[in-house]
Amino acid sequence: MSPVQRIVACCVLVVPLVAYFAYFQVLGVKSIERGASSELVPLEDRRSEGRKKKLRAAPRTGSGDSVAEFTSECFLLDYGEKPPQKDKKKGKVDKHTLGRCRHLYPVAVPPREGYLKGIDFFHLRESHKERDQCFLYCIDQLDEDEIDTALLVQAVKMGLTKVVRKLTKKYGLDPLHHPSLGPDYGNKPGFNAVQEAIRGGHIESLKSLIGSNTDLVIDSLGRTVGDYLRMRGSAIRPKDAMKFLSLDTTLDQKGVSGSNVRVPDTGWNRTSKNKVSDQCDIDVIVGGMSRETFYNDYFMPGRPFVLRGMTPKTELGAFSKHRWSTTDRFHPNTKVSVGPTAYPSSTGQKHCKGDMTIAQLENATECPEMPGVPMVHARHPKEEDLKELYPMYNGNLYDRNGGWREVEHFFGPKPWEYHLGWQVFFGGDGSGATLHWHNAAFNILYSGIKQWKMTPPRYRGWTGMPAKASGEKVEEELDESISVVCTQRPGDIAYIPDYWGHNTLNSGFAIGAAVILTDDYQMTADANHQMTADANPRILFVHINKNGGTSVIRMLQN
Repeated sequence: MSPVQRIVACCVLVVPLVAYFAYFQVLGVKSIERGASSELVPLEDRRSEGRKKKLRAAPRTGSGDSVAEFTSECFLLDYGEKPPQKDKKKGKVDKHTLGRCRHLYPVAVPPREGYLKGIDFFHLRESHKERDQCFLYCIDQLDEDEIDTALLVQAVKMGLTKVVRKLTKKYGLDPLHHPSLGPDYGNKPGFNAVQEAIRGGHIESLKSLIGSNTDLVIDSLGRTVGDYLRMRGSAIRPKDAMKFLSLDTTLDQKGVSGSNVRVPDTGWNRTSKNKVSDQCDIDVIVGGMSRETFYNDYFMPGRPFVLRGMTPKTELGAFSKHRWSTTDRFHPNTKVSVGPTAYPSSTGQKHCKGDMTIAQLENATECPEMPGVPMVHARHPKEEDLKELYPMYNGNLYDRNGGWREVEHFFGPKPWEYHLGWQVFFGGDGSGATLHWHNAAFNILYSGIKQWKMTPPRYRGWTGMPAKASGEKVEEELDESISVVCTQRPGDIAYIPDYWGHNTLNSGFAIGAAVILTDDYQMTADANHQMTADANPRILFVHINKNGGTSVIRMLQN
């Protein structure tokens, strides 16, 4: 072959290749090397509408990250695309969205032993590896302006420790920066990543963010990581604080023990086989609490508490057996559906085939198909139910004289506009709520005694076991310092923060009601507090004396 022929042949081979790569560059399409081979795999333009990536990714040299892939379960949303709430195979999926990165993560994963014998503990899920790999890969596909501290905070809340480490080490995000809550909330600053790690009990993420520096100041009040962890009922439990941060908080977290408690007389059956103590590992506040105290000492650190003596006697009296005997919907002879748990279908179970009267529930009557299992009734009350239960408030559940006024007092005005979730439940001795979790909630007990067992968000769980059995399983599976307990009396208002696992056991016939707070209502409260703080700033005066010393005087606006 002559030199001219060789040149022509070379051009015939090279020019198409150059044109091929130029074509993809013009379209803005990326390529990534696959494995150790030289094969190049095109990655679709993430701005293409209605398309999700389904591409196998290659190991990234030097990154240390595991291999992941975009699949039907792990994908990048188009700009403005809303994430799905359900999946055909997985059912209801959790809020696992990191920016535009989405992983279809089920709300509940059946344990190997099944829901009747085991607990789906969040921190023990085997599927965490797939989830982590998905987000580790996906965040590298985001645009630079999408990598911000809001992404870091969300990764912390989701318990994505490896992603948190990557966002701080590789992308240099500041864990103490307070990202904006967004334009819908006045662009007020939210909690920083360190605060969210503490609120969720995510000790590995906290360790990644602060090292071992528990003296690090993390809020505008000058409080440190150590201050948060020493608060009674902190989501970072003593075992984890010592193991990861060498901080001993055992004495700070020690609960208050009391004598045995008798079930108060409300006319209902108060016979109980349970031995009930007055132990409480969280704060019990007798009387009222200011909104400022609630926000700074409980909402900000994510701690549960009990308010005692804040439900009026007239409201308590409305749930007595004598009062219910004058109603239609809640008369003792009224039949209601009952089950082994409040909502049996959530764990693949069924209600008892036959309904029971409230009087039968009161006396702990057994369901023929489920001998030995205490029955409970729960419902999302309709407007007519609430009017009959609370006649003294003329339909306004947040009346300033009622127990539920605390919701508006703590979180802000017009709670009825946020479609909060109401529940009413009652059951005989030994019944209760099996271990589960949801958004933050207030719970008022009107009759009987309720023993709470709570686990921080990191250790939350889901099961279908009866109330007493699930509580015993928690004790068996978790270190004794992980869970916290508290006894609730009639009239007590219990506040359970976001995603805390909780299980309750009733002594005597117990009646209670709860309201579950939505995300946007809580964020509105956060923004309202920020606006209040802006309007009432803390003023510092620095005094310099003649000897050159200084003193600082802080004046607080009430």
